[in-house]
Amino acid sequence: MNNAYTKNRIILHIDMDAFFASIEQRDKPWLRGKPIAISNIPEERSVVATASYEARKFGIHSAMPVKIAKKLYPDLIIIKTDIDKYRKESYKLLSIFNKFCPSVEQTSIDEAFLDLTYTVKNFNEAENLAIKLKEFIHDNLHLPLTIGISYNKLLAKLASKLGKPNGLKIVKPEDADEILEPLPVGKISGIGKHTEKILREVFNVYTLGELQKIPLLELASVFHSQALFLYNAARGIDKSKVVSDYEKGNPKSIGNSITLHTDTDDEKYIKSTLKYLSEEVGLRIRAHNLYAKTITIVVRYKDFSTFTHRKTLNKPINSNYEIYIHALMLLNEIWKGKEVRLLGISLSNLEDRVERGLFDTENDLSKLESALDKIKMRFGNKAADYGSVILVKTKGVI
Repeated sequence: MNNAYTKNRIILHIDMDAFFASIEQRDKPWLRGKPIAISNIPEERSVVATASYEARKFGIHSAMPVKIAKKLYPDLIIIKTDIDKYRKESYKLLSIFNKFCPSVEQTSIDEAFLDLTYTVKNFNEAENLAIKLKEFIHDNLHLPLTIGISYNKLLAKLASKLGKPNGLKIVKPEDADEILEPLPVGKISGIGKHTEKILREVFNVYTLGELQKIPLLELASVFHSQALFLYNAARGIDKSKVVSDYEKGNPKSIGNSITLHTDTDDEKYIKSTLKYLSEEVGLRIRAHNLYAKTITIVVRYKDFSTFTHRKTLNKPINSNYEIYIHALMLLNEIWKGKEVRLLGISLSNLEDRVERGLFDTENDLSKLESALDKIKMRFGNKAADYGSVILVKTKGVI
């Protein structure tokens, strides 16, 4: 394994265990030890955002339709998503991470990388710091988490996967080859089921050790630009750096996507998923005090054909409602009733906040939603809502 250029680094990856479900079980003692699922709309047409480990024993997992989850376990308890509460806990976690390490990259609401290269001397010190970090979060937030430690981000994340749940796993340079070789290729983040299938069918590859034997040129003939990632990942090579928020500045785009557990042409289910994505990217863009002038949707069908459709707007937006309306219009223009596998929304062409009146002539909801974000963050998800404003229906859209 020729990746000595990264072997002197010490990277820690934190992955909160069933984050949304763990928060609900912490706050509602009667849910502890029970199979629960978190869903944006607790109806059968919605999807599971997170499932507790008790529910996962029955095969229930994120992105699974609630209808299927209830078939797997009829007594499954469905809890409505309280994204503002989860964001509040995420902010608390970030504050804790920054106390333990100056270089923190939060990659999602429940995951982060810490670069300990200049904070600790060796892996033993990193392990001691990780133990203290786990104890601090347990004592103060009462939430379970898993930590992975290695010499790059790829292997640190792999280590946390191998350490779940509520564990601590270290992959040292001298142990990496032995750990990697027998693992299924899908254990590496970034290698999905479709890629696994092609590796099996074209190269008869099931494990990372078998993938290491495939020359780069042969991989490139099938996977093109993805080939170098596969070649390096099989060998545990990753040059990417931990980039903290202050180094990132404002993002160039903000997006989210969901791979549906079951390919579907159910219009209500597809619209429900699109609305969930609109809320996710809406909350994120408002957190940066930004507006978007371009919105893009991504639709991947059952046959893996993928289409993008975008629109540049006359008026920049950042409200959930406006994002959803434009995304739905774009979807209606390209969706032909085929079974959908993946949906995504991306906002780009971002600009700084423009001050407007609360109810201006353009019916801009963004300032209202920003105010609601702050109220809910401080006082809880039910502290404020839209009232009748959000109940107005647009003919042919909702």
